[in-house]
Amino acid sequence: MNGMINVPIPNLTAIVPEILTAVLACFLLIFDLFVPKDRKRVVGITALVGCVVIAAVTFGYLNKHIVTFSGMFILDSFSVVLKILFLISAIVIILISLRYLELEGVSLGEYYALLIFATLGMMIMASAQDLIMVYLGLETMALSVYVLAGFMRMTDKSAEAALKYFLMGVFISGIFLFGIAFTYGVVGSTNLKDIANYIAEHGFKNPLLGVAVILIAAGLGLEIAMAPFHFWAPDVYEGAPTSVTAFISVAPKVAAIAALFRIYVEAYSLMAPYWQQILWLVAALTMTIGNVTAVLQNNVKRLLAYSSIAHAGYMLLGILAYNQVGLEALAFYFFAYCFMNIGAFAIVIYLRRKEIVGDEIEDFKGLAQTHPMLALVMVIFLLSLTGIPPTVGFVGKFLLFSAAVKAGFYWLVAIAVLNSVISLYYYFKIAKVMYMENPKVSVPFEASLSLKLTVFALGALTFIFGVYPHPLINLAQLSIKSFF
Repeated sequence: MNGMINVPIPNLTAIVPEILTAVLACFLLIFDLFVPKDRKRVVGITALVGCVVIAAVTFGYLNKHIVTFSGMFILDSFSVVLKILFLISAIVIILISLRYLELEGVSLGEYYALLIFATLGMMIMASAQDLIMVYLGLETMALSVYVLAGFMRMTDKSAEAALKYFLMGVFISGIFLFGIAFTYGVVGSTNLKDIANYIAEHGFKNPLLGVAVILIAAGLGLEIAMAPFHFWAPDVYEGAPTSVTAFISVAPKVAAIAALFRIYVEAYSLMAPYWQQILWLVAALTMTIGNVTAVLQNNVKRLLAYSSIAHAGYMLLGILAYNQVGLEALAFYFFAYCFMNIGAFAIVIYLRRKEIVGDEIEDFKGLAQTHPMLALVMVIFLLSLTGIPPTVGFVGKFLLFSAAVKAGFYWLVAIAVLNSVISLYYYFKIAKVMYMENPKVSVPFEASLSLKLTVFALGALTFIFGVYPHPLINLAQLSIKSFF
């Protein structure tokens, strides 16, 4: 009939991983109602199995390219690799949480549902090809993470962490929406391809486009914890449950950086000379503030929080380089950062026992005498975070720095190298007390088998991919082929 609106039918094949993830999260909420209070670990195991199945399904989408929902959603190798990384992160966090939540007295089924909902939001962000879709994914993720940060609500620090994270998040969310509004006001669309076509045709003389670029970066800056939006990170990392801190420090950060990369490369690529100047300054400030402030910390979770801020600065080099080598390095570093950073937080959880939180540097005293293998694995993580061979962190930093040098950012690479030297000092404050001081207490650890296996597996991967990085490099190259 004349006058009827033709509504295109979306290709639901492209969102099968997201559908499965949403179904799993909803199922966990219902399943939790029928599980006794003292057996909530069963909900976690169910979530674990579900994530493994979804990861296997998602892996089958490699080398596919589907654009659907009127160009708002894209399934390509880059998004698929990121989704696999998010699911792997969720799997690892579940493994280290099973016993830890019981020790903290917060073994509740909704924890695992919230974790899966957050993963769903990140998966949406990875495939977003429209600013509105990025915002939907960001909010889905953020709302879940706010609750997770305050999951130990009976403690003041956890409640404070959740409140600070929420208030900062609401403020930055508004800034991001202003960026979307300015873009729509100029272009008449929020689709990344439409924005790129508009700039190619009309140029970027309209100052509102420049404002939009800054506001969008600021909106994602909260999750990236890049300067000057890093203030929330230390308090949230310290106050949140350690397993949640491990999750926040990796997955949301990677999702936000990936979204920023896709927005800048696909929508604002012709404005690169302008946003590169801004990101140059932001990257330098982020890595410097993170490393210098970390030197002053005695709490390991706060120390790793500032370390995480510094690593956000390193990862921005991949976007700044804006070449094939830089994007490969960025994709590689996502996996490297996941292994070594979650591994370091997992060891903090390993040290948790009765009346000892395990997050002070003093709690690591004499660890090499009582648990030499655990101390060795911690040293591997510290070496990798510093960027010393033969670890995966060294390979990641080498690739990022090489890409930045190739792009001509010599001074920024010099700043990054100097910051890596500074980081050596505060990382090895932990190594010093492990190997050069006597044990503080003799209370036995209560680590579960799943935590032990996870810690040593992450340590092995951090070392193996440092010696033989080719499988990860090949995966990184595969992930960005759709951009070149």
